[in-house]
Amino acid sequence: MAPSNQLAPDALPPGFATIQQIVEGDHKTGVFINSMGVVIDVQEPRATKGSDWKSTMRIYDKSVEDNDESSLTINVFLPQKDMPKPARGDFVVLLRLKIQKRGFGDISLLTHRESGIYLFTGSKIPRPPADASAAFSPSTSRVKRALNKVELAHIPFSYHGLDKTRIPTEFEFETRLIQSRNFKEKFSELKDLKDGTFYDLLVYIVRTYDSGDRMSLWVSDFTENQAFYHHEYKGPKTALVQEGDPYGYCAKFTKELPATSSWEGPFGKRSMQVTCYDSHAEAIRTGSEAGKGHWVMLKNVQVKYGQNGANLEGYLRGDRQFGESKVNMIPLAFHEDPETMDPRLYRALERKRAYERSLKAQKKQIDDAAAAGQKRKSDALTGGKPVLNAKLSRKEKRARQKNAQNAQNAQNAQDIQQPDTPVSTQKMNPQVKCENHTKPTSSLSDILTKAFADLDTGGEEVKLPMPFTNMNYRVNVRVTNFSPPDILQFAVPKKTSEYDVLEDDGDSDSSSGMDDEHMASDSMSWEWRFALELEDSTPDIKQRERVWVVVDNQSAQCLVNLDATDLKRDVETLDLLRQRMFLLWGNLEENKHEQRQAAKKANQFRTGDPPPPDSSDNEGDGSNKDNADSDSKVSNLPFNCCIRQYGIKVRESDPTKADAGNNKRWERVYGLFGTKIVED
Repeated sequence: MAPSNQLAPDALPPGFATIQQIVEGDHKTGVFINSMGVVIDVQEPRATKGSDWKSTMRIYDKSVEDNDESSLTINVFLPQKDMPKPARGDFVVLLRLKIQKRGFGDISLLTHRESGIYLFTGSKIPRPPADASAAFSPSTSRVKRALNKVELAHIPFSYHGLDKTRIPTEFEFETRLIQSRNFKEKFSELKDLKDGTFYDLLVYIVRTYDSGDRMSLWVSDFTENQAFYHHEYKGPKTALVQEGDPYGYCAKFTKELPATSSWEGPFGKRSMQVTCYDSHAEAIRTGSEAGKGHWVMLKNVQVKYGQNGANLEGYLRGDRQFGESKVNMIPLAFHEDPETMDPRLYRALERKRAYERSLKAQKKQIDDAAAAGQKRKSDALTGGKPVLNAKLSRKEKRARQKNAQNAQNAQNAQDIQQPDTPVSTQKMNPQVKCENHTKPTSSLSDILTKAFADLDTGGEEVKLPMPFTNMNYRVNVRVTNFSPPDILQFAVPKKTSEYDVLEDDGDSDSSSGMDDEHMASDSMSWEWRFALELEDSTPDIKQRERVWVVVDNQSAQCLVNLDATDLKRDVETLDLLRQRMFLLWGNLEENKHEQRQAAKKANQFRTGDPPPPDSSDNEGDGSNKDNADSDSKVSNLPFNCCIRQYGIKVRESDPTKADAGNNKRWERVYGLFGTKIVED
């Protein structure tokens, strides 16, 4: 019987993966993995732009010993003093290395601060059943923990059971090592490019063009080169044009047309055209990681003057040495770990952020001047009389619709259910539609009732209270309140910036503490986030419950058919949102505004009550004072909508209430879904 610290010869220690499993993609990229193998190639460590040095090694094991082209590359980032120095045929054990696939290349492993590299001298590894402790080289690298007995005992089985014909000769190994020392840095920033030289470039793709047998890219690293084409900023993206009516007599002829220039930047001499052939063109055409808005590393780009003889251009062709199928283009991720992120990419991101901030200020000055000039021209054409353009026409149309809706609401005010007036029939809002309209309706009272699960404890049934249920409902309700109290705050910024990895330079783009200028940054996206308080309008009930429902981004897009934006700056979207919410809640917004103004005059201004902290306990008491005071003044119609019940985890300091574990408890929440406002 084999000792307990030994495995079967072909079995890896627990938690380890074979090289074949890794290179064939059995494990997802980005996860940490353990593996082991024999060293067949090493590149001399060299300095990087950061504090770590970089070295690479290639290993193989029994799973790929019959495939001469299959091996696993290990990218090692460590201080120079901690770099392992393996020789040919040495055995290496790898703990917690990250699986990566750089663009169109092969899968490899990358060291991390939690990684461990354990090197064993091949010639000293004993034959099994002895373990490999005597062959360990403890001074070659930082290690995180000692290998256990099972791992140490497996090394001799793995090493001596391997076909070693793939291990290069001493001469071949040393020749490759010497060649790696003669590494010539081909990387250059765009500002330093010269005619007739091959470079490695780290660039941001500005535009792409498909020319059939080739692909053309415009790229930038946000440095300037005087030999590049000069892209000039030509003012606002749109210009006011009056077709067939130069004097503005007929508003219907006025519309906005695109300006002649479609170049979106970067402006000045900051961009170079790169023509890509062969496999490179196909990779761009079919891949999603090498298009507009992506950072890439381009290898071995030929730079020379283009056909016009005035501007430098780049050319990326098939690699004759490795075959035309090799792709010398590596997509880069700006959300990488800052510790392992290429410092050249980090600096390029800093330049891009600085350029965009500077451009934003310059564009505002130019656009303001252009707008002032356009106004003077318009006044001259019309004799100083205002011209109703399309935007003003839409505004007048919305005003007419609002007046008509006010009249309709006033006419149907007697049909609105009040808490003490049961109604057998009711007029529903025809401009609100919802999914599952054939399903029976539920009352809020039924929905708010806590659910219980039947638990059989061996002959005796016990009802166990459930913190929430995952259920969908259709209800008849009317809106009695909303939060935030200002409709301008219904859209919030959602940071999806490539600059998140950068350190704060004192002009932070983070969502906390940002001023309006930063909130409107092009790197900021927006999402809907608000809540509605709904009151039950089911006919013939005496107690009318109320509940707060969350309206998330997806539900709000369905509800108002608008994408979230900066409502403080996008006046047109704000007008459309206000118009559509008016169709839902009638004069509720005006009523709340009047209340706030009255409270402000009385020096008792409040910003409004947020939704209850636990909607499962106190949304149905109907005790909201603001709403009680304003119910008689609010005029809106009940409508059908869909709401869902679900649970979220919240912090809980009382361990007796932490039913979600880890100092957290479940909280019951309700959300709107599948409901849409339709306009006539």
